[in-house]
Amino acid sequence: MTAAGALSRLGPLLDGLRGRARRGARLLTHWWLRTGLIALALAVLLLPFYAATQYYLNQKYLSRQADPPAPRVNATAASAAARMDRSLPAATAPVVLTYHDIDTGSPSRYAVSPAAFDAQMAALEKAGYRSMTTEEFVTYLKGGPAPPRSVLITFDDGPRGLWVNADRILARHHLHGTVFLITSRVDDRPYYLSWREIGRMAHSGRWDFQAHTHDLHHRAQTTAGGHRDSALSNRLWLPDRHRLENRSEYRARVTADVRKNLHEFESHGLPRPRLFAYPFSEATERGNLPPGLTLQELLTRYYAATMSNKSPNPLLPPVAASRRAAADRTVQRLELVRSTTTGELLSKLSQWTQIPPVATDPLTRPALWTRDNGTLRRGVDDFTGHRPFPGKDQRYASAEYRALGSVDWTDYRVDATVTGFGDGTNQASVAVRNRSKDEVVVSVSQGTATLEHGGRKAVVRKLAPRRSHTLSVTVRGATTTALVDGSTELGWVAQGIPATQLTGGLGIRVGSNRPGAPPPAFGALHVSPLPPKTPAPSGNRQALADSAPSAPTAYWESRSGVRAPLEIEDGVITPVGRVALSGYGAYEPARTREWTGYTVSGTISKLHDPRVKGAIQVRVGSWRGICAQVSHSRLEVLAGNADSRRLVGTRPLRAADSHDVSVTATARSTVIRVDGTVRMTLPAAGETGGVAYAAYRDTTRSSWPPLTHLKVVPVAE
Repeated sequence: MTAAGALSRLGPLLDGLRGRARRGARLLTHWWLRTGLIALALAVLLLPFYAATQYYLNQKYLSRQADPPAPRVNATAASAAARMDRSLPAATAPVVLTYHDIDTGSPSRYAVSPAAFDAQMAALEKAGYRSMTTEEFVTYLKGGPAPPRSVLITFDDGPRGLWVNADRILARHHLHGTVFLITSRVDDRPYYLSWREIGRMAHSGRWDFQAHTHDLHHRAQTTAGGHRDSALSNRLWLPDRHRLENRSEYRARVTADVRKNLHEFESHGLPRPRLFAYPFSEATERGNLPPGLTLQELLTRYYAATMSNKSPNPLLPPVAASRRAAADRTVQRLELVRSTTTGELLSKLSQWTQIPPVATDPLTRPALWTRDNGTLRRGVDDFTGHRPFPGKDQRYASAEYRALGSVDWTDYRVDATVTGFGDGTNQASVAVRNRSKDEVVVSVSQGTATLEHGGRKAVVRKLAPRRSHTLSVTVRGATTTALVDGSTELGWVAQGIPATQLTGGLGIRVGSNRPGAPPPAFGALHVSPLPPKTPAPSGNRQALADSAPSAPTAYWESRSGVRAPLEIEDGVITPVGRVALSGYGAYEPARTREWTGYTVSGTISKLHDPRVKGAIQVRVGSWRGICAQVSHSRLEVLAGNADSRRLVGTRPLRAADSHDVSVTATARSTVIRVDGTVRMTLPAAGETGGVAYAAYRDTTRSSWPPLTHLKVVPVAE
């Protein structure tokens, strides 16, 4: 067969193959086309249903937010706030506030009106308070340094009014809120928040969410007679078995609720809660649990700390946020209700704020004293005037100074002069370590001095009979020493009690054993801190010349043994943490505590928002560390230790997004320069210590201010 013949016979075959291929391609094209058209048709048909469903869900589960009330300026409250800003420490333990609902129409005493809430938030700003996140608060509880004067603003239960009314008010004042959720009641409309609203709130960065049980925020039967108490804090009565829950049944029920609560947080994309608030503020000490079983122990397996609006133990006084509360892992909150005025809030804040043990003449500040002997009388006249007690039956008076604000006092001295001792029938006392596990009371009469601890007499000394006595009581560590008239000494050393449970403030007492006889009078009273002990030399000291704080491997601590949340890359030090509002790190604090004679310098940038601040600190670890804090156009200088710092001065700066800061620390002075100009010089008394960096912002949407070009160089003393 010729080639032409072969091609002629193959032609029809090839044409057939091409035809089938074209038909297959058309069929394939038509199949995809038909599928696309069907999908489009379904989308057109279903879109209205989807839109209607979303509209329905939004109508039901996403309430319309109310406009915030018009700002109101209360001149009296503004003046009080300004005085607080000047008188309180610039950095100290935070105060925890708690609200319930923010609503206009509710008759409940727990529902604060939006206008009142807005006025209170404005007053907080005016008084120099910032808000903090739960993560910051937990960092403090675990040993981090005291933040700038702060409040943790909490809300119990999770009512809808927080989304409708409170959210925009917090946004107006650049504040952050923390909500304790009853997770079983989320989406229970119309009172409670929905998960959609919670998602919006969390995404805004203004809110975080914590635990308030899943479904144990109610009262249930706890006795055969039908008495009802907190279902969380009590064993329940089992009517079908005619008995209370046993230990294992109670533990299993509570554990299951805790785990369900944690699961709800996780399944809705929320961070794991770190704090727990007791329903009704009732812990197990008020319940019917058998000895040895406490709810606090169970809860602290899952949470960093618990919250209550009253003392968890009715036999003990409440403890505000402090180092002692952190050690106990339970914190007292300041509760605000509908009747709380802005002035009352500021007054209570002042009383709850932790202060250092310094009081030149506290008897001239009667508002700061709390009577603790059951009387309704106010003031300190019973302690300062030579006159009989009012009423024939009153023979005793006692009061505490800054009862909630002196929880962490230690290493201080109380000096008093008491006059008006009669024939041995009247007496006066100074109490120290108030509200601690080993309170010490030193009492004097005309011819006797007595030291008691924990309600028991420990030491008795005879005195030369006088109508007046001087008394000096020194508290340092576990040791309490009293000196009467400069010569008679009484002392006590606490045994087996942790240091955090031995701290506490000051109280005074006067009494008369004979009707009509006037009590003694305190003629003078003074509180002063003790000079710090010189630390023992360290065998692991880092030489200044060997320091490399901006090296990628440099070790910075946020608290003892915990690496700071700082990222170091190409010599740039930047705080990290999406939900934090503050960041802090100290460079090798254990190895640099003896540093002196150095200059630390660096550039703090991204300060375009005036509420973003960065701070270089020196003499870290000493009783008088110095903090040079800069913002867009202002320098603030603070002095103090890790638990309390005061503002010592401010200076205006040229408005700029970055500032060059250098601090020179020598044995005799601290010199602070910003942008090459000396801004402030402070005297020093040989304090030593290393360096730290801290950064602050008012919202999680603001960028962190980084520190660049950080150097530490030795200088001649």
